Amino acid sequence: MEANSIARIIRKYLSGRFSPETEEKVQRWIIKDKYPEEKEKASLAYWNEVEAKSDTDTYLALERVNKRIGHQKMRPLPLRQKISRIAAVLIPLFILAGGYLYHTSTRNHLIEISAAYGEKKHLLLPDSSEIWLNAGTVIKYPKRFSDSQRTVHLNGEAYFSVKKDAAHPFIVNTPQLSVKVLGTKFNVKAYADDNSVTTTLTSGKVEVTSPTQASRILKPNEQLTYDKRTSSISIMEIPANDTDGWITGKLIFTHAPFTEIIRTLERRYNVTFTTSVNIPASKRYTVRFLKNETLDEILTVLKEMIGFRYRQEGNEIELKPVGGINSFLSGYESNDDLLSIFIPLLQSEEGCPKGGVVGEKEVPLYSYL
Repeated sequence: MEANSIARIIRKYLSGRFSPETEEKVQRWIIKDKYPEEKEKASLAYWNEVEAKSDTDTYLALERVNKRIGHQKMRPLPLRQKISRIAAVLIPLFILAGGYLYHTSTRNHLIEISAAYGEKKHLLLPDSSEIWLNAGTVIKYPKRFSDSQRTVHLNGEAYFSVKKDAAHPFIVNTPQLSVKVLGTKFNVKAYADDNSVTTTLTSGKVEVTSPTQASRILKPNEQLTYDKRTSSISIMEIPANDTDGWITGKLIFTHAPFTEIIRTLERRYNVTFTTSVNIPASKRYTVRFLKNETLDEILTVLKEMIGFRYRQEGNEIELKPVGGINSFLSGYESNDDLLSIFIPLLQSEEGCPKGGVVGEKEVPLYSYL
């Protein structure tokens, strides 16, 4: 694709001139790996040209993309710093295609690293602690930790193996929870579009703090769940191998709602689901995929377990209810419109010939549902 064509698409997108349907497709194209340099040049050119009066529209348009890719919403800076304000949402679009951003703020010198949909990353921190990033995750940390503590900021899911240093506690900040450790292995899942945040401890000890609850201390193989809607906290034990299974390609769902399963698959396989399947929010599913199964293999299992059919075109997957008697009935306005059906007549039922063979009887369809 020519650079001029890329520039026209970027400019039209940033100015909000695409329809909602087309805009969604452009968003997915932006965060793909193809033409990253051309996309960035085109965006920076628009960035430099945009007038102050269009800052708000540009910011909101880019925020919609960040929500889709799970990037943490960043607090906008004052209007007098137009470039910084747009950069807060513009730059993550391109690092999520697999790149690294060394954000040289004069205040904190933060390094920001992201894992795009469909990929995972492993990185080493300045203190030799290790972090594994799951798909759709953004993490920020200083180039040098302070003299008193080691703080990182997470939006998404990451598994930490923290180097022990009693004099410098390691702190993971998410929008809802703060996890403090001295040296241990643990997992934090804090995606912006999930209804809960979880912290799971593999070894050692961690202290979890929320704005509305007292601090909680976790023991190995315990998982703390914070509900964003109610601010409630629950703690449960989980199998030892469940915590970091995603690093090796395992997918483990424990009492997970349908929406969580769908969002996880979107991140893991870089696909987009549209669904007309109506699953109650209270319904929970427990299922394990332990052999790095393909998406098709996973959907084959889920469609039987949950009850749906699916059709895939490229990265787009449509889920629909399973056809059946309920689908047939949906087209009728009253029971008077329904046909009759014949059902088996058992010998014990009235009307069956004495000692005879099982017969049939006609009943209204609605009475047999």
